[in-house]
Amino acid sequence: MYERKYEWRKVIAEIDPKAADIITQYVVHSVATEGEIPRKYKELILMACSAVIRYGASVRTHGSEAMYQGATDKEVIEALSLASLTGGFTAFIEGIEALGDQLTVEQPDDEAASK
Repeated sequence: MYERKYEWRKVIAEIDPKAADIITQYVVHSVATEGEIPRKYKELILMACSAVIRYGASVRTHGSEAMYQGATDKEVIEALSLASLTGGFTAFIEGIEALGDQLTVEQPDDEAASK
């Protein structure tokens, strides 16, 4: 993975503020508006989709938001496991890597990790 040089939202806002507003409205309408799918599940779906395309920053954003909306660690892991069915097992690995410090797992100490 490469380091991103540009914050895409800022670039669009600078070049085309109207497009940036439309994109923001679309995202708010799609994600934040309560509809048939509760917000927690929307975030889990977006997290899983992001894991499939290996977009770690988005996995972290949507996974963290899903947890804020009440998703449990088990729900996060289940969503990532479902993503791995279509995106390959690395979707599972990338998802856990992006959210590892958000999940309630013990961190390996340096000595145990080196064995």
